[in-house]
Amino acid sequence: MRANRPARTRVRSSGLLLPAWFGPSSSLRTAFHRLRGVDISDGVEIGYFVIIDHLYPERVHIGRKATIAARSTILAHDESQRYARGGVDVVRDTRIGDFAFIGVHSVVLAGVTIGSRAIIGAGSVVTRDVAPEAVVAGVPARPIHNGSAGRISTKGDLALSGLIANKED
Repeated sequence: MRANRPARTRVRSSGLLLPAWFGPSSSLRTAFHRLRGVDISDGVEIGYFVIIDHLYPERVHIGRKATIAARSTILAHDESQRYARGGVDVVRDTRIGDFAFIGVHSVVLAGVTIGSRAIIGAGSVVTRDVAPEAVVAGVPARPIHNGSAGRISTKGDLALSGLIANKED
């Protein structure tokens, strides 16, 4: 089943992609993504060339003062089952909590919820929900720190994820 979207919605989303990707300031990029239909709260920072779901931008919800670093992708749909196996599309709301940080070149898959103040390490692929204040990194993203339970990783894991450099235990 192909996305059956009204022409006006498709044109609005497509026509605003370039300014949303390359606007000269985060506030302009955020404004263009809002015009595309993305639910964005106040104070959100969006880097250059951030891809927010093209077909279902209204299914992406970004909380207050969240940061999405450059070249990241936030999805609300997945067509892989339809293309590869004749299955159906997955369309789910994707949520990024207040004050969350999405590192550069990360991918957040459809239906994932990232908790408030969570940190996603650079280059991560987030396939599952992330708890508030947790730190995750990798492909697929795995917890390397849980805000309420303390550190759950080794120094090497943290250094490889780019979250710390040469810090002693």
